[in-house]
Amino acid sequence: MMKRIFNFKLVGTLMFMTFGLTAIAQQSEIKIDRPVYEDLGISPTLLFMVMLIFTIILLFALFTVAKGASAIIKQKADKAKKVGLVIAFALMGSSTFAAESNTNDYFMDFPDSAFYAFLYIDLAIVFLILYFAGLTKGASIEPNAEGKTEGIFSKWNKSLTNAVEIEDEDSILLDHDYDGIKELDNDLPPWWKYGFYITIIWAVIYLPYYHIFNTDKLQYGEFAQEMAEGEKQVAAYKAAHPNLVNEDNVELLTDDATLKLGEEIYQTNCVACHGANGGGGIGPNLTDNMWIYDGDIKGVFHTISEGAANGMISWKDQLSPDKIQAVASFVLKMPPAEGGKEPQGENKFDRP
Repeated sequence: MMKRIFNFKLVGTLMFMTFGLTAIAQQSEIKIDRPVYEDLGISPTLLFMVMLIFTIILLFALFTVAKGASAIIKQKADKAKKVGLVIAFALMGSSTFAAESNTNDYFMDFPDSAFYAFLYIDLAIVFLILYFAGLTKGASIEPNAEGKTEGIFSKWNKSLTNAVEIEDEDSILLDHDYDGIKELDNDLPPWWKYGFYITIIWAVIYLPYYHIFNTDKLQYGEFAQEMAEGEKQVAAYKAAHPNLVNEDNVELLTDDATLKLGEEIYQTNCVACHGANGGGGIGPNLTDNMWIYDGDIKGVFHTISEGAANGMISWKDQLSPDKIQAVASFVLKMPPAEGGKEPQGENKFDRP
């Protein structure tokens, strides 16, 4: 009865993981606008390589645990077959995640669906590792030469370190002797050795990928790309919210649409005092380099918005901030007027 309950719990857990993670992945594809690799701040290629290497490491750990528990697994072959069928079914279900793909400017694409497929496979492998470790819990093998039983976990530990028993060390003893100090020719621990091999493989891929063929961007390139995208987002935000312009963030705009709007506002509201060509009338000449007040974009914006003591009225209640920015930009782009008034003021600003 207990074995049946355990099998039921095992199958139920795997099925729950399968459909639960499927739902999470599908919801993530719908609700998250940005892919996972952008949230993590890395390229999709790098994320794919990290997930792949992590999966390989987990598979190696699974192989090690399964090897240490081989004797127990043989006793429970039927149960292992059932577990294998469920895992195979789960992995086939998770493979549907990777069917989607989005095009972008990267060398390769790694959509969220593939990321969640890797994540699910890794979780399934971890579950298998815990399952095989649970099979070996409390189990033992045949007594050793001293009559003591050796636990499965002890055998597993030996498979991880590949250490030679003390009584067998003569077989790996080197022939040199330094004042009575001898050396054993022990192998490197498999986990360290294969981990080192993985770093070599990583370096062989990384060097030509990033530094020889320049297939993908390095950190500085990714930073420049993100800054360019950020500037586009800021520009789009400003275009969608023009009334957010103020004295602190106003900028000189030179695009045709803005200058045309500024000219229309000028011809409607400013010609009475400054003339049609900006050469001045009641008000000063706006086309020379001398200004009574500050003649940069911030100064002109402030004067139009707040008015001035010489009779210039405040326009902030009649013109929105974006329109004040447009007319200020137009004024600073006006060519010198023929027959304009003599320069006034003491502040000299070179016109942009």
